[in-house]
Amino acid sequence: MFVVMFEFVVKPGFEEQFLETWAKTTQGIYVFKGSLGSRLHRNQNGAFIAYAQWPDELAYRNAQSITMSAEYEAYRKSMHDSIHVEETKILHEMNVELDYLQRRRFDI
Repeated sequence: MFVVMFEFVVKPGFEEQFLETWAKTTQGIYVFKGSLGSRLHRNQNGAFIAYAQWPDELAYRNAQSITMSAEYEAYRKSMHDSIHVEETKILHEMNVELDYLQRRRFDI
Protein backbone atom coordinates (compact mmCIF):
# COMPACT_ATOMS: atom_id res chain seq x y z
CA MET A 1 0.00 0.00 0.00
CA PHE A 2 1.11 3.54 -0.79
CA VAL A 3 0.20 6.67 1.20
CA VAL A 4 0.33 10.34 0.28
CA MET A 5 -0.08 13.12 2.85
CA PHE A 6 -1.18 16.58 1.72
CA GLU A 7 -1.44 19.90 3.50
CA PHE A 8 -4.25 21.99 2.02
CA VAL A 9 -4.15 25.75 2.45
CA VAL A 10 -7.79 26.83 2.42
CA LYS A 11 -8.76 30.36 1.48
CA PRO A 12 -10.32 32.33 4.36
CA GLY A 13 -14.11 31.96 4.31
CA PHE A 14 -13.99 28.87 2.07
CA GLU A 15 -13.71 26.22 4.79
CA GLU A 16 -17.27 24.91 4.36
CA GLN A 17 -16.92 24.72 0.57
CA PHE A 18 -13.60 22.92 0.97
CA LEU A 19 -15.01 20.36 3.43
CA GLU A 20 -18.03 19.58 1.24
CA THR A 21 -16.11 19.33 -2.00
CA TRP A 22 -13.11 17.49 -0.51
CA ALA A 23 -15.45 14.67 0.53
CA LYS A 24 -17.10 14.45 -2.90
CA THR A 25 -13.76 14.73 -4.71
CA THR A 26 -12.36 11.94 -2.53
CA GLN A 27 -15.34 9.75 -3.44
CA GLY A 28 -14.72 10.41 -7.12
CA ILE A 29 -11.04 9.55 -6.82
CA TYR A 30 -12.05 6.32 -5.08
CA VAL A 31 -14.66 5.39 -7.71
CA PHE A 32 -12.83 6.47 -10.88
CA LYS A 33 -9.13 6.48 -10.07
CA GLY A 34 -8.74 3.46 -7.80
CA SER A 35 -7.73 5.02 -4.50
CA LEU A 36 -8.51 3.27 -1.24
CA GLY A 37 -9.94 6.45 0.25
CA SER A 38 -8.62 9.24 2.41
CA ARG A 39 -8.90 10.85 5.81
CA LEU A 40 -8.94 14.59 6.39
CA HIS A 41 -7.57 16.01 9.62
CA ARG A 42 -7.19 19.47 11.05
CA ASN A 43 -4.07 19.97 13.13
CA GLN A 44 -3.70 22.14 16.22
CA ASN A 45 -2.75 25.12 14.03
CA GLY A 46 -5.92 24.76 11.94
CA ALA A 47 -4.20 23.32 8.85
CA PHE A 48 -6.05 20.65 6.85
CA ILE A 49 -3.95 17.50 6.46
CA ALA A 50 -5.18 14.62 4.27
CA TYR A 51 -3.92 11.06 4.36
CA ALA A 52 -4.74 9.25 1.09
CA GLN A 53 -4.25 5.51 0.58
CA TRP A 54 -3.53 3.76 -2.71
CA PRO A 55 -3.02 0.08 -3.57
CA ASP A 56 0.53 0.94 -4.70
CA GLU A 57 2.61 3.81 -6.03
CA LEU A 58 1.90 2.94 -9.67
CA ALA A 59 -1.87 3.26 -9.10
CA TYR A 60 -1.28 6.70 -7.54
CA ARG A 61 0.91 7.88 -10.41
CA ASN A 62 -1.47 6.51 -13.09
CA ALA A 63 -4.46 8.21 -11.45
CA GLN A 64 -3.16 11.60 -12.56
CA SER A 65 -4.17 10.81 -16.15
CA ILE A 66 -7.66 9.45 -15.35
CA THR A 67 -10.61 11.81 -15.74
CA MET A 68 -13.60 11.42 -13.45
CA SER A 69 -17.23 11.96 -14.44
CA ALA A 70 -18.33 15.54 -15.16
CA GLU A 71 -20.09 15.66 -11.78
CA TYR A 72 -16.98 14.68 -9.83
CA GLU A 73 -14.71 16.91 -11.95
CA ALA A 74 -17.02 19.82 -10.99
CA TYR A 75 -16.56 18.94 -7.30
CA ARG A 76 -12.80 18.78 -7.86
CA LYS A 77 -12.81 22.23 -9.52
CA SER A 78 -14.87 23.67 -6.68
CA MET A 79 -12.45 22.17 -4.16
CA HIS A 80 -9.51 23.70 -6.04
CA ASP A 81 -11.33 27.05 -6.07
CA SER A 82 -11.49 26.89 -2.24
CA ILE A 83 -7.74 26.44 -1.72
CA HIS A 84 -4.50 28.24 -2.46
CA VAL A 85 -3.22 25.61 -4.92
CA GLU A 86 0.28 27.07 -5.08
CA GLU A 87 0.63 26.83 -1.27
CA THR A 88 -0.92 23.37 -0.94
CA LYS A 89 1.78 20.74 -0.77
CA ILE A 90 2.58 17.07 -0.54
CA LEU A 91 4.09 16.41 2.87
CA HIS A 92 5.00 12.75 2.41
CA GLU A 93 4.81 9.92 -0.11
CA MET A 94 5.47 6.59 1.57
CA ASN A 95 4.95 2.86 1.48
CA VAL A 96 3.07 1.16 4.31
CA GLU A 97 5.18 -1.26 6.32
CA LEU A 98 2.50 -2.49 8.74
CA ASP A 99 -1.24 -1.84 8.53
CA TYR A 100 -3.71 -2.06 11.40
CA LEU A 101 -6.35 0.41 10.15
CA GLN A 102 -9.83 -0.92 9.46
CA ARG A 103 -11.36 -0.29 6.03
CA ARG A 104 -14.92 0.23 4.84
CA ARG A 105 -16.42 1.20 1.48
CA PHE A 106 -18.11 4.53 0.77
CA ASP A 107 -21.90 4.59 0.90
CA ILE A 108 -22.54 6.37 -2.39
